[in-house]
Amino acid sequence: MIRRMFVILLALALVISGMGCATTNPDGTPNTAGSTAGGAIGGAILGAGLGALIGLATGDVATGAVIGAIAGATAGAVAGFAYAKHQEQVLRDRQAAEAMYGYQPTQGEMVVIEGLEVAPPTVTNGDKVALNTNFTVLTGNDQPVDMVITQTITSQGKPVDKPYVDKGSRKSGTYGISYSTLIPPNVPEGKYALVTKVQTANAQDEKTTEFIVAKKAASNQREIRLVSVNGVPVNN
Repeated sequence: MIRRMFVILLALALVISGMGCATTNPDGTPNTAGSTAGGAIGGAILGAGLGALIGLATGDVATGAVIGAIAGATAGAVAGFAYAKHQEQVLRDRQAAEAMYGYQPTQGEMVVIEGLEVAPPTVTNGDKVALNTNFTVLTGNDQPVDMVITQTITSQGKPVDKPYVDKGSRKSGTYGISYSTLIPPNVPEGKYALVTKVQTANAQDEKTTEFIVAKKAASNQREIRLVSVNGVPVNN
């Protein structure tokens, strides 16, 4: 009984230590592709180890290791959208943005997402897409305000990967931001949604737009085989 309790506690310790694994890009942004690959491999290794420990407790080490590896790989594998560093431009300065909305400083902080798109709106696995967001933030002064931009890709209302989070500070104005990402090869075809949230400490806005992941077009190339050359049969 004591031996089994020790094995269970050790297994839990391995799970907790494995949950903290993550990778980052050189610029400090999350590397979801690297995290996904590491998660799948690390999950399989961790799962096998846990399975072996479970096997010790149950008396069947080999079977425990196999079951643990399968479960670990499944738990560690996610879609793995790989985001590149975003591009950003100022579309309106503070005065133009305030005039656009008839804004008064007494209104407090305000955040409005004006536009959201996935370009192109129909893609295939392995394609590169741009997640474009235009938003306005107004604070009533020229001081930068901390904000968080969250991009989440969903299917049937459920996230297919971890949200991409961009933290930074901006002055009052209107901004256009484009995030570049690759559609992973393991994403099934179908309808997806991009959910974008822009928020400060005192204001936020959220919008959703849809896009399609379609099958790759079948190749029209036909295979040509030589039957004979100058009357001499050719072996194919």
